[in-house]
Amino acid sequence: MMKTTYKTLQRTLLLMIIILCTFAFPLSGENSRWIIAAQKFVPDSSVPADAVNDKTAELIPSDILEKIGYSAIRNVYPDERFERTKYKLRAERQSLFLQLSAEYKKRDALVLSNYSDFKLKNAIHDSEKKIKDIQKKIDNNLEELKKAVEENEKQMAQVDEALKNMDEEDSEFQRLKNLFRNIFNRDESIIQKEDIAFYRDDYTSLFSLPDSMKELSITDPACEKTIVSVGINTLLTGHFSKYGDYISVYVDLYAFPGAKKIGSVAEVGSVNDLEMINTNIVMQIIPILANSFPVELEIVIEPEEAAAKAMVYIDNVLQHIENGKLIVDSGVNAMQFVSEGYKNAGTSYNFEGNKKYKIEVHFEKPKSGFIQIGLRKPIEGSMLVNGERALDIDGKKSQIAINGKAILGEFITENGDTAFFYIPEKKVYDGNYLTIKPKPMDRMSYIDKRRKIMYGTYSIFIMSLIPTFYTYGNYQNYVNLYKNYQTDLETARAWQTATNVTRFISIGCGILWGYELVRYLIAANSVLPQNARDGDKLLFEYVDPESLKETAEAETASENEDGSQNIQEEKDGDIKK
Repeated sequence: MMKTTYKTLQRTLLLMIIILCTFAFPLSGENSRWIIAAQKFVPDSSVPADAVNDKTAELIPSDILEKIGYSAIRNVYPDERFERTKYKLRAERQSLFLQLSAEYKKRDALVLSNYSDFKLKNAIHDSEKKIKDIQKKIDNNLEELKKAVEENEKQMAQVDEALKNMDEEDSEFQRLKNLFRNIFNRDESIIQKEDIAFYRDDYTSLFSLPDSMKELSITDPACEKTIVSVGINTLLTGHFSKYGDYISVYVDLYAFPGAKKIGSVAEVGSVNDLEMINTNIVMQIIPILANSFPVELEIVIEPEEAAAKAMVYIDNVLQHIENGKLIVDSGVNAMQFVSEGYKNAGTSYNFEGNKKYKIEVHFEKPKSGFIQIGLRKPIEGSMLVNGERALDIDGKKSQIAINGKAILGEFITENGDTAFFYIPEKKVYDGNYLTIKPKPMDRMSYIDKRRKIMYGTYSIFIMSLIPTFYTYGNYQNYVNLYKNYQTDLETARAWQTATNVTRFISIGCGILWGYELVRYLIAANSVLPQNARDGDKLLFEYVDPESLKETAEAETASENEDGSQNIQEEKDGDIKK
């Protein structure tokens, strides 16, 4: 019984392995390649013709292609595959028609030939047979075109149906049914994926039409034939204009075969920041190249008070949300969530088409209040917190306003030396009292000083090893000579003493170098901000900035009044004298 069960299990596992290998093999194939190229951009008539603008016309398209990269994938829809089929069949029909024309001319020329009746009859029969074969091929070509049209309409209808049914959730039974249908259906999928690659596998290699076609439109059949012949599927064309320090770049995308414009993008920026301009253009081009289904976003906002007045921006464009759902294009989208009375929230994400995403936004109210920072050692100076000057209460304590975020502060002495400190978010709450012990100094000079000392001690340590190795080698040599009765004991002991002395010197130099190395590492770490410590909460006492200002003004006025009184008394004394 046990043996039978083992054999049954073994056969089942073997069968499962065969099935997995059989159906996994078709999935292991590589994607086809979608070739993208770019032409040299054309300066507008307002741009002067010089070497700089000519180089710019080459750098912009090359940089755009480089930023697109090799990792992008094109979703090829049935209509694009139909364009390829249609172009191929049309080229084949044109070739067949030329062959048919040639055969007709040959047949007509037979009548004028000096053939006998029998030979002429056979020649005409052979020629008509070739004509019929060519005509049959043309008919078959037209039949293939008709089938391709019907298949394209059928598949595009399925694509449209998939878009309409994006809101419907498939049941578990339907998912299981689709799973088995996809396993046993070996036909090509409706939407295929192709890896985006560069023309000549080089993003710096720009495509150029022959000089005879320079004046033709990019959609002209002659241009299309030339572009398709080199395998280009997407061609980027563009032009730019410059006014002062600003440049405007326009890019058009054409798909081949078919010579259809699939997108246009534009960007304006500074001439000195072409990198940012090209990056923004690529962010607009990538969704067009990916050609993915739109993305459905389910947005859940908490709390309800924030959700009632929340606004959602996608790529800086205000969006209208219906029933908590939003449809956006696939690709990288920058999202910003704003609600009055709450902190803003936002992120950027690469959304893949034909998928649903659930985004949960938890708005938080900004934390406001005041904290105070005290000095564990009184030092004359002032504090800067997140770029703003803190309110000095006295010589040992300052007060700052908070918003709930972590704080990076800086203590600056009167002579300009600085010391940084850090307050984590968990310690930033109203009424908290923290202490720091700043050590303001010129840290770069201090680090450089400690580095030089460390390198100096290291050099001394290395140099001390030379006499150590020398004396130790001679000591071992004289010990061996003494054992062979070739030298006296006093000489061997003298080298032993010298070895011990130099060894202790090297050890001391090594310890000194290790000590200075630790001091150098401590100095290098001194640039890191120190963490503020918790202080005595009872020392916190809120100070109104206005009252503090009034007190300072009153003290100043009192000092001026006392000074004037003293001056008047001195004058009266002089008069009496």
